Amino acid sequence: MEEKSIWSGNSSQIVNLGAFVLSGLAFSALLAALVVLWEKLRPLGPAALAPAFVILLVPPAYALIKIILVKSLRYEVTSERIKITSGILSKKCSALELYRVKDYTLEAPFFFRLFRLGNVNILTSDRSNPEIVLRAVPRARKLMDDIRTHVELRRDQKRVREVDFDQAGDIVEN
Repeated sequence: MEEKSIWSGNSSQIVNLGAFVLSGLAFSALLAALVVLWEKLRPLGPAALAPAFVILLVPPAYALIKIILVKSLRYEVTSERIKITSGILSKKCSALELYRVKDYTLEAPFFFRLFRLGNVNILTSDRSNPEIVLRAVPRARKLMDDIRTHVELRRDQKRVREVDFDQAGDIVEN
């Protein structure tokens, strides 16, 4: 059977709202300081003005880096795997086989719900990826249900069942 893409996307930029507000406040404060100090700096010429303008660009640069970091994190759910690709210059791609998913939960903080976003938390039996969080994704409930459906289909195809052991060593089948 051919692997098909079920969903792909990124986290919402809403996760950066705090950084955007902080950058805006810092930029405003630095701009106000530059306006107040302008008459004292102007006689010093470019030696004083150039560093002042460079410092003024730090908050927007920080906000831009935060935007690029969120944009460079890509999630893809296929009929067989969950793939997460991250990185700006160097890319890292990790994949989790769906039959390894143990449990999933949906978190919908109030602020995210205002924008119809949620976090899908996925617990797995994979040692390198014991927990995956698809953060601030749209239609999170539908995505979680789609993942559940395809996890069960994949387990049936592979004839795999998740088995846990409790503290006493008894087998507990999921």
